[in-house]
Amino acid sequence: MKNLLIGCFLVQYAAGFTSPNFVTRTMPFRTTSALAMATVPPSSSSTVGVVGAGFMSVLTAKLAALSGYETWMIFPDGEEENVRSLIGDEIPSNLEIVPASDDEKWEAKLSTTDAVVVAVDSDVPMNENSLKYLVNPTIAPNLKRVVAMSRNLNGKEMGFLVKASKMSANMEVWDGSTAADYKKFEQVLKEQAEACGADYTIARAGTLKGGACGESEFKQYLSPKYYDMTKKDIVTWQLLFDCKTRGVTLAKGDVMPGPGGKAVFTATSDAASPGDTGRCGLAEAMVRSLSLESAANVDFGVGTAESRTPPSDTEWGEIFSVL
Repeated sequence: MKNLLIGCFLVQYAAGFTSPNFVTRTMPFRTTSALAMATVPPSSSSTVGVVGAGFMSVLTAKLAALSGYETWMIFPDGEEENVRSLIGDEIPSNLEIVPASDDEKWEAKLSTTDAVVVAVDSDVPMNENSLKYLVNPTIAPNLKRVVAMSRNLNGKEMGFLVKASKMSANMEVWDGSTAADYKKFEQVLKEQAEACGADYTIARAGTLKGGACGESEFKQYLSPKYYDMTKKDIVTWQLLFDCKTRGVTLAKGDVMPGPGGKAVFTATSDAASPGDTGRCGLAEAMVRSLSLESAANVDFGVGTAESRTPPSDTEWGEIFSVL
């Protein structure tokens, strides 16, 4: 029986991916002393593993590789073509995609990995057993940083209208219905990071939007295949969002509000709106946080701002100054 972790499958919104049944095994734990605000700067000697589900995991892995990290990600058996098409024609040479069935390979990768990034599109986080398996000092003895995507959990500007917008306009609207699951996920994440002597970073999201290259001008993001997979009309609003709302805002802690009474209008809006998070901005924030001491053992929310271009390196420095 293969010892596979759960949650490394892609979610295809248009046609739907199927995932295998994953089995986890119990591993012995050891306690290590915490590293003092360890950072993982981009270099060929820094290895980053990306696990999770959906477009976020593919996008984050691509950005990590383009940033200079030796990067690997797990994909579900039978979905390699979809993963490669989302990455684009030119797959970075330092990005290795590992089939979930090849447990020997990804376990070997984990043994030398400096940082793990958990990124999902779903309203449901990675389950507890899988997280404990991935982030433990026996199978991943060299971890220095664990970065995980979570959600805005404070409950501000949520409620009936937000839930209604999810049902009537956009099933990807974050309505807080699984907040308890995410709170448990965060608790386990912190415990496992501490057991590994690693720092944690939690990046919070609201309703996820966009994630690709726009009109092919920003090829560091997902390929146009993303728009084909999410298209529900002649022109997809996801493309319009990526063309208009490249800006990013950050707020330390769990403080970002939901869309409130405007939820029905913002559910598929291409404008910067309360309660929204751009996939591109979120993935970049997670990757960039690896090299920042100020991002160790903190959580922050990622919001949107109107801009036709992504933040520059200088602008990202200003964005992260809130931490």
